[in-house]
Amino acid sequence: MPLFSFTKKTPAPVVYPAELGAPVAGDFVPMSELKDEAFSGGALGQCIGVKPADGNICAPIDGVVSEVTETAHALVIQAGEIEILIHAGVHTVNMKGEGFKSHVKLGQVVRRGENVLTMDLWKVRNAGYDDTVIMAVSNSKDFAKVESIFTGKKVNAGDGVLKVSK
Repeated sequence: MPLFSFTKKTPAPVVYPAELGAPVAGDFVPMSELKDEAFSGGALGQCIGVKPADGNICAPIDGVVSEVTETAHALVIQAGEIEILIHAGVHTVNMKGEGFKSHVKLGQVVRRGENVLTMDLWKVRNAGYDDTVIMAVSNSKDFAKVESIFTGKKVNAGDGVLKVSK
């Protein structure tokens, strides 16, 4: 065992208010404009979407992967008390994993900006699905406020888009 370790095995504690970065670059989509009622209506928590410019989906904050779907179209990252669902595309579970690749495993520590999923935009679009990447704080009710803080149209991966306050 080395005397000094330069890689952390656990993420740093979450400081509130916590800022979540956009999971992908592209066109910002407010929650009310998402084409999935479960998300746009808030059933899955406060969320935002991004119409992706590319298929590289990144971690929005330092955390631990607490769930990865078999089809690799969605995952959950736990950052302290915050549960963040990242869902690649709308109804893409029907693609049965075709066009999706997970780069993480259950229990893996991830850093903000680290590539966690890849979505083949061509395959998703040609299969007739909406490729919007949705990021939701699935336990929004546990916090005093979860709000969108992005006001522009074009967003870069990592740009602050949601703020979670205790």
